[in-house]
Amino acid sequence: MSVNSIIIIGLGFNLIASVLIAYGRIFRSKRTIRKESETGESYNVHEEKHRLIETRIAQAGALLLVVGFTLQVIGNVFD
Repeated sequence: MSVNSIIIIGLGFNLIASVLIAYGRIFRSKRTIRKESETGESYNVHEEKHRLIETRIAQAGALLLVVGFTLQVIGNVFD
């Protein structure tokens, strides 16, 4: 595998990571927004569930971002 391939793979990881980190804002449906806006006795189960999902996806994105940058650094160091 060439050094340029490692750098390009790292960039690919970063692109995927960026989408995952922004997932909660980009792909939120109108139905989800409506459910999150409802309140019942000052507690909304739908909001909690969706925020937990968003958090897990963002954490995975952050991990991929670190992997992507690490691959880019490795590719540039050994170039």
